[in-house]
Amino acid sequence: MRSEFKTPRLAAVTIAGAFAVLVGGASLAMGQAESVDTDGDGMVSFAELLTLMPALTEEEFQALDADADGLLSADEVGAAEDAGLIPAG
Repeated sequence: MRSEFKTPRLAAVTIAGAFAVLVGGASLAMGQAESVDTDGDGMVSFAELLTLMPALTEEEFQALDADADGLLSADEVGAAEDAGLIPAG
């Protein structure tokens, strides 16, 4: 019976560790774009990104906005920076 409890505990530890890595990575990505986030909401809007990239089109912004919510999250900013689509700060 004791071995039945090891797997759920291991799973919980693994999930917690993965979550910490994801949150930490997201924070780093957003930190790089922090100066662009002028309203301080933790997201980057099309208008905010235009200050960094004046030639950016709405279509290009929409391509970066993976969840199509009209804003770039830390993960989306990080992915765009990693892909070289926006400058890393």
